Amino acid sequence: MDLLLAAALAVVLLPVSASTVWDSTWPLAGRVAVVAAVGLAHATVAVRRVRPRVAYILVCAVMSVLVALPEMTRRTDGFSFHPILLPSTLLFPVLLYAVAAWCSPRESLLALGVAGVGAGAVTWRLWGADYLTVAQPGLASSEDPVRSWQLFLVLGVVATIAVPWGLGRYRRLRAQYVLALEERARREEEHRAESAAAAAAQERVRIAREMHDVVAHSLSVMVTQAEGGRMMAARDPSAGARVLETVARTGQEAMQDMRSLLDALHDPHAARDDPAPQPSLRVLPELIERVRASGLAVAYAEHGTASPLGSAGELAAYRVVQEALTNVLKHSGTDADATVALRWTPDQLAISVSNRAGQVVATAPRSGRGLVGMAERLALLDGTLHVGPAGEDGFELVATIPTLASTAVEEPQ
Repeated sequence: MDLLLAAALAVVLLPVSASTVWDSTWPLAGRVAVVAAVGLAHATVAVRRVRPRVAYILVCAVMSVLVALPEMTRRTDGFSFHPILLPSTLLFPVLLYAVAAWCSPRESLLALGVAGVGAGAVTWRLWGADYLTVAQPGLASSEDPVRSWQLFLVLGVVATIAVPWGLGRYRRLRAQYVLALEERARREEEHRAESAAAAAAQERVRIAREMHDVVAHSLSVMVTQAEGGRMMAARDPSAGARVLETVARTGQEAMQDMRSLLDALHDPHAARDDPAPQPSLRVLPELIERVRASGLAVAYAEHGTASPLGSAGELAAYRVVQEALTNVLKHSGTDADATVALRWTPDQLAISVSNRAGQVVATAPRSGRGLVGMAERLALLDGTLHVGPAGEDGFELVATIPTLASTAVEEPQ
């Protein structure tokens, strides 16, 4: 585009300027030098965006040469005028616009200052000239016209500087505004992508925690029942039927819970609209009975008056007890005994699960997710989790979950 603009200006302005200079009474060397300088000024238009500073400096140098030259007289009609009035001087506002549009504010103001100095020099050189007179009927005759050259000179010089510089600054501010909008849109898109990734990660953690709680407990009960049933079947064949019944019931419950999780993965919207029922403290006795049926002696006690925990709190309480009893089965076997105690206060529910070590069960060393998932679940509810040894051969888990009464915020009167 700059090449096309330079070519168009050269076609329109350069022939007139060159022919005017060539028709002057200046010496041949002077005419050649001025035509070459004007041609150089036209060439700067082609690089006005890629090299705006260089182009502006060169065109200012050419304009300075034209201002410094004396008046030129045409040989054809003897008319004299100053070379700063050549048509090619219209290149100056084009380059001033380029600097204002594509350079920094400091460079733009500096270019405006240089243009102001040049405008003063042009006005000083042309002030005494008489290139424009106006004859107004009733006020002045053609023999004594109203001399208006100074007025048009000042207005023309000011417009030649102010208009292109103002348009260039507007062009730059507009471009910066568009870039700011694009950058803002890019940051918002990145933020949306990060939020989506964080939400997906949280959902993966939640699903992994739920699958661990469901599968680990059910498999532990089933494996314990199967091993115990195998040993009991040798002494009492009828005991095998009871064991298989417990294994089947535990597997069916695990399959139902897994189906609910898979449905949530397949259609999250449907899962939110019609959520599957989650276990709560109401079914905690069933969990303890199922663990007892596997051969582990479990003592259960509840103290205090129950307070509302909310669905998330009740699910967390159930999962804490489930995970603790599962760990007892996995690591101590059915020879151990466990105690589950729930202590209610107006502000929180304290869950204590302790066990006396039985026969240590050999398991492959691995990094489990049970305690980690339990701590994450409780942290979301502002609860706490403490685990550690109890006595010489025991282990204890203590978890606290705030009640809804402790987290309620009173509305202003």
